[in-house]
Amino acid sequence: MKPSADLGEIRRSTSYMNFQDGLMDIVLGVHLVLTYFVIEYRLLLNIPWIVIGPVIVEAIRKRTTYPRIGYARMANRGTTALRILLVCMVGIVLLSVLTALIFLLLGLPVQNNWHNVLKIAAVLLIPVIFGLLAHEHKVYRWFVYGLLIGLGGLLVRAVAPQQIQYYFIFLGIGVIIVGIRIFIEFLKNNPLPPVEGTNGGE
Repeated sequence: MKPSADLGEIRRSTSYMNFQDGLMDIVLGVHLVLTYFVIEYRLLLNIPWIVIGPVIVEAIRKRTTYPRIGYARMANRGTTALRILLVCMVGIVLLSVLTALIFLLLGLPVQNNWHNVLKIAAVLLIPVIFGLLAHEHKVYRWFVYGLLIGLGGLLVRAVAPQQIQYYFIFLGIGVIIVGIRIFIEFLKNNPLPPVEGTNGGE
């Protein structure tokens, strides 16, 4: 009797493959660099990049990644997206309440500072979402990205608010460099398989 396939392990392995070539790191890095234009010039260039970036990645993967490791489309992507959405909704509520309590403990008026409360809660939610992605796809460097974006950005905003846009540029460039290095290593460690019929003219 053949052993039954562990669909959970197959799903986790396939999810990991979506991040092991480093291309999504590059997409994230570019997104962070574009954040500079959002802060400095109010140009929402990162919004179209959310759509364009994955399209470019898919085109590159068809020529590089998929020929090396194959391709499998998992049927539960909608479930994962729904779970992340629920975490976002619940998380923003809980973090808003927590932030409001901190404001009260510090003697700051909450009623007139709800926009700041929500901003801080949204920033604190970033490491949570990236941590969920890291766990789901077994790419734990993404949790580090979340900490640097969320807590790092919050710290820079508190210490040097006029430099926050430059922080995202440097962080984005760093993430892009990491992604490029991972992509190069991926290509080296996963050479293209030989084409059938080219061995000795067969």
